[in-house]
Amino acid sequence: MHKYSLKLKFISLLLLLVSLVLQLNAQMDTKDSLKVIQFDDTRSIKWSSEFKVVDIKSSADDQIQKAYVYGTSGSKAKPLIVSLHTWSGDYTQKDPLARKVLEKNWNYIHPNFRGPNRTYEATGSEVVLSDIEDAIQYALKNMNVDRDEVHIVGVSGGGFATLAAFMNVKYPVKSFSAWAPISDLEAWYWESVGRNQKYANDIINSVSRHNVFDQDEAIKRSPLFQPFPQKLRKGSQLYIYEGIHDGYTGSVPITHSINMYNRLVGELKYQTINMDSIMKHAISDSSLVTEKEIIDLVTKRINPDGDNNGMLFDRKVHLKRKFQNISLFIFEGGHEQIPQALELIHVNE
Repeated sequence: MHKYSLKLKFISLLLLLVSLVLQLNAQMDTKDSLKVIQFDDTRSIKWSSEFKVVDIKSSADDQIQKAYVYGTSGSKAKPLIVSLHTWSGDYTQKDPLARKVLEKNWNYIHPNFRGPNRTYEATGSEVVLSDIEDAIQYALKNMNVDRDEVHIVGVSGGGFATLAAFMNVKYPVKSFSAWAPISDLEAWYWESVGRNQKYANDIINSVSRHNVFDQDEAIKRSPLFQPFPQKLRKGSQLYIYEGIHDGYTGSVPITHSINMYNRLVGELKYQTINMDSIMKHAISDSSLVTEKEIIDLVTKRINPDGDNNGMLFDRKVHLKRKFQNISLFIFEGGHEQIPQALELIHVNE
């Protein structure tokens, strides 16, 4: 009888432990389902009443692409901010820049450009680029825009779209600000596979119709490998911003930003897009970022020699480079756009 009683107690204790484990797993599952990825937050939000939704007919295929817009009040023409949503977002996604735009009373458009980057028609496709151009034209026709003050800005997948716009959009945009951008879809595919991130499957769905990674299509859509329209961008500025801890605490390694900067500067200075050739020039050219500097930044996540690079507001700048109209900032941070991003856009009002 005593043995039986002990056995019952043991079984009761075991059931209690199983119950506790199941409750803990349920709590973890709930937390995971509520997890928000910084700067890829896809939760639907209620926009301020000052913003309205508009329909924009695509000039590429007549599809309707929606956007949130704000038109400045007053008779004076004001700058236009074209804010591009993140990788998994769409036009309804929360945009930290929206409130800042209201404070400045600037024009604003937050276009859909085919929504989340997980379909063949999205993710830097020709219709995406056309949609961004259409969004600019809509704003020019329907808002009191200073046509010399059109600025494109985006973070993460929006940074990818900003780089793609820099390489492809025909309108003479004054500045492009790409925060934590992806520049090479092929590289990011394998980086996402290695990190077991959902973005790998998104890329397959974006560049292939047969559920097999299409290297050629990925390269075609990657800003790093696209033709650089130097004459068209002569009056434009490209600012590339990246937090040094991205790739560790975030999803996009800092090499995407550095490689994009080096490629553009290499073409401007040496008329080559061959990265091996550019990296050889970097050894003796301080306007480029050397292979050693890249390795040190990735591995150390600090620049011991970077004390003279200044600050981005309250953020230390670990590495800063500029050549002509191309600028690169590797700052203390992660996969993010700092709250003062709009203050870094140079406008003449």
